[in-house]
Amino acid sequence: MSDITERLFFALGLPPKTNEKNDGNLKPFQQLYRLKNTVAAEVQGKPVINNNLHITLAFIGAVNQQQKQQLIANVNRLIAPQAFSISCSGLHYWSRSKVVWLDCHAYHPVYQQPHQQPSAALQTLVSLLQQAVDHSTHCAGIPSASNQASASGYIPHITLCKKVTSRPHLSSLPQQLDFHFQHFGLYISETIKTAHGSDVQYRCLQQWALAAAHFNNGSY
Repeated sequence: MSDITERLFFALGLPPKTNEKNDGNLKPFQQLYRLKNTVAAEVQGKPVINNNLHITLAFIGAVNQQQKQQLIANVNRLIAPQAFSISCSGLHYWSRSKVVWLDCHAYHPVYQQPHQQPSAALQTLVSLLQQAVDHSTHCAGIPSASNQASASGYIPHITLCKKVTSRPHLSSLPQQLDFHFQHFGLYISETIKTAHGSDVQYRCLQQWALAAAHFNNGSY
């Protein structure tokens, strides 16, 4: 079965866990969901499926089962950085990929608005994961997709809608969105059939915990 490949990537998942009553990301996710649908209607784009909303950390590409296990083993040996928060405050457009996206800025969770303190934890996590991917691809002979962009050129973002064919006029956000992360995950991209043809869905295969950090909202 080693010849069967899967399309994988590391990401921060945005949909809240339904089995956690005090999930601090529930309210901002609901706000993000409404924003995404509003923006998609305004720019005449295709909104991203709710469960597909995420922040990519490192793209891996197609790997077989043996290569995937090697990658997981490499990540298991990582010393994860501290948990962090993300603030989203602006809408943007990429003409090449024709997507509207929301910018993301990491900050240390013990400081509340408006006194945000920049956090290096996100950048550290991205660098560690890219190193793990590069090491796995080098050992297993996988074409390394992560080499296409260094950690220094990494732009954390949330894609809200696709197939936006012309540059839209993007209004400012009605309110700032803040998410808190204690985990990151390995995700698989799967093709699914819909009433309108085919689409993709992202499913988390495995999660890893970030180092403990104190959050002010009492939910963590």
